[in-house]
Amino acid sequence: MHLKEAARRTILQKRDSLSDFDINTKSESIQKRIIYSAEYKNSNVVGAYYPVGSEVRTQKILAIAMKSSRVVALPRTEGDNIRFYRISSNTDLVIGKFGIKEPRGSPSSCVSETIDLLLVPGILFDIQGYRIGYGYGYYDRFIAIRRNSIAIIGLAYELQLREKIPRCDGDQKVDVLVTEKRTIHI
Repeated sequence: MHLKEAARRTILQKRDSLSDFDINTKSESIQKRIIYSAEYKNSNVVGAYYPVGSEVRTQKILAIAMKSSRVVALPRTEGDNIRFYRISSNTDLVIGKFGIKEPRGSPSSCVSETIDLLLVPGILFDIQGYRIGYGYGYYDRFIAIRRNSIAIIGLAYELQLREKIPRCDGDQKVDVLVTEKRTIHI
């Protein structure tokens, strides 16, 4: 676990040092790659995330998905898990457990079971598809349950990619990694 924490700290510091211009420019390229991907084109229900800090932006993907009549959902932390709730352009988001915007979450808007494309944030990824997030395991637990019925894309800046990262039991892989420079199918 100490190796993961050290790697997390180092890369987060590098990612956080990106300028707003770099974040927006790199995010724009990543979002375009996603929108033109087969995984996106074949999706009906997109589970995404609302970016915080220096994370890859997702707002363009969300807006385009909504305009194309896809269902768009964001995660809400509930105990030790995340559940995805449908949002619309006028959905009120609230500040959640970790200071991240999330949907209010009414039972009728929960679409966790129908997501067919999941966009996953992370601090560090390797070319085998493993990721290091913030260390709480929310996405790993969700992916473990839905692994065989969902396409999973990790969004990262090129500086977040490594050949191999430390991993533990329970860590889950993404199917595809998208950076501003390339798309890697695992």
